[in-house]
Amino acid sequence: MKKVLLILLFCIFHSWNGKAQADFYSLQPLGDRYIYDSEYFDDSRELQVYRSGVDATLKSDSLLTIYVFDAQYPPTFNLFCSTFELLYPGIPCIIVGISNPNRQSELTPPYTDEESVKGYDDPGKGDSLLLSLEKEIIPFIKSRYNTGSRNILVGHSLGGTFVTYALLSNPGLFQCILSVSPNYMYSKKMMIDKLSEFTKEYKGANQLYMYLASGKKDKIEESFKPATEEAIKILSTCPKIVLNYDSLNIEKHSHTIFEGYYRGLLGLKNYINKE
Repeated sequence: MKKVLLILLFCIFHSWNGKAQADFYSLQPLGDRYIYDSEYFDDSRELQVYRSGVDATLKSDSLLTIYVFDAQYPPTFNLFCSTFELLYPGIPCIIVGISNPNRQSELTPPYTDEESVKGYDDPGKGDSLLLSLEKEIIPFIKSRYNTGSRNILVGHSLGGTFVTYALLSNPGLFQCILSVSPNYMYSKKMMIDKLSEFTKEYKGANQLYMYLASGKKDKIEESFKPATEEAIKILSTCPKIVLNYDSLNIEKHSHTIFEGYYRGLLGLKNYINKE
């Protein structure tokens, strides 16, 4: 009898868990959905666009635009949109969700050490996403919504790695990032080398803004921690970078995104409020 009951509970749990996961992915994302054919991925790609505080008839070339990665997860994209609207109800903003179906591939920069990335699925295709962003997504958003030159990139985990890479690659276009729990250990800490080189050589006129956050105790967070601490030390020496960092009292890697979004938007208020 006990064995039958255990089997029944096991079946109920897995049935409920499967339904919960299905519901998670089928939730309706906020805003308008667009499909575009990407030259750089040779495939159709998906965007979600939410207008926060923007009237349908409003045309302004100074509109703030925020690009949020991993928008294939509607709850986290919706959370970001709602959090921004709560914190900045008076700031018109276009929030663009970018889906990343193979995040281990397209959110990772070109690697410098092949052996260390063998556990990833086709890694190092970050330049394809960067080109798609620069040549396809941003021009489309500008033409349709009359956005300005102020762009914020937002990412969690590998998304945080990518937004850092994007800023270092094109600081003229990307002057502000919100990076939660980034993986700077990737490819034997190649991002640390890039950050060190960038802070020594950057002579641009633009002030750059970076928000970084990390959790604690969780195995993944602890494995990222040494490289994150190195990044903070490097970035703190550069007068052209306004750095905000939070050590979150969160003990699970997948949960740092929630508080990280909130604190990150607060930490970037000087850039968000710029006109």
